[in-house]
Amino acid sequence: MGDSLRYYVAFNGGLTVYEDRGGELEVSAEHFPGQTVDGLAACKTRPERVFAAVPFDGAYRSDDAGKSWKRVIEGDARCFAVDPHDDRVVYAGLGPVQLMRSEDGGDTWENLESLQQMPEEVQNQWCVPGPYVGVQFPHVCNIFIHPDDADLVLLTLEHGGVVRSEDRGKTWVDASKGIDYLDMHHIYNYPGSKDRYYVSCARGFFRSDDRGRQWRRVEDGMPWGYTEKYSYTHDWFFLPGDTPRMMVCGGRGSPGVWRGESTNPHGVIMLSDDEGATWRTATNGIAEMMPYMPWTLQRHPEDPDTVFAAMGDGSRGFGFDPKDRGIGALYVTRDRGDSWEPVMPELPSVLTACVTAQ
Repeated sequence: MGDSLRYYVAFNGGLTVYEDRGGELEVSAEHFPGQTVDGLAACKTRPERVFAAVPFDGAYRSDDAGKSWKRVIEGDARCFAVDPHDDRVVYAGLGPVQLMRSEDGGDTWENLESLQQMPEEVQNQWCVPGPYVGVQFPHVCNIFIHPDDADLVLLTLEHGGVVRSEDRGKTWVDASKGIDYLDMHHIYNYPGSKDRYYVSCARGFFRSDDRGRQWRRVEDGMPWGYTEKYSYTHDWFFLPGDTPRMMVCGGRGSPGVWRGESTNPHGVIMLSDDEGATWRTATNGIAEMMPYMPWTLQRHPEDPDTVFAAMGDGSRGFGFDPKDRGIGALYVTRDRGDSWEPVMPELPSVLTACVTAQ
């Protein structure tokens, strides 16, 4: 590909690290056999330092580009976020709903207990579907630290809604009004704004103009927009530019729907150039509806127009066996989503990925 990049690719049942060596991708390490890796995050100033969240096993850190890993937190780890203001500050999300923070790059951690001190009526929203009570647990799915204010932190809970802190986790408020089904995924702000946010969900895609005090759907043009059962969205973000472009991963319903209807995800990548008012589906180089779900989007570490999309027909969610290898792929766009090409076209099901400089 001509890029000196390193790819951390988490399949159903393990993590493989690939390195670009003279234009050829070669495996440099394999870890966590038989385990599902839920989240990956790397430090910008130290790309060889990477964090991996392994459900029901723990949170891990690698300081040598994935060659070896050290468990830094025990428990049901689900996600990480490296503070964009300071690489030494790292947040980890766990289940049952818990948030931990490190101020020293992951050597020591503190539990932000204020999250568990939210009102009972809020915590009653933190639940899982009936068949999975006591087997799976509600957890932190996504941690967002505002790029212009390190004190402003929002969490999405799966299942449980959105919560917001404006004092770096000392106190929290629920920010879920207007969303009926609180199976939340990823949240980001409109560039330059502290008030406007968008969030993906198992049943819709939403916008708030008041820091999450009220949400409304913005799904015009999405293939299954405004359908309660099938409007499933997951990873997404803004691409920079004079007109910020939104890029959203979606599918025809949640993993439970695919399983129950014995169908594939019908995955789509959706684009908007008008702040989410209208959407179109990317089709140049990828199928209009893919046999897998585009689970995660990864920015190129240097080129803002280049984005990688990791696909898979498996799920980190309920009802799927992590030993089922499935099918997947890794694709790239170099023109902000207008056209796509495969990087690794025939893979087992990919659940998450991370792309860094070597």
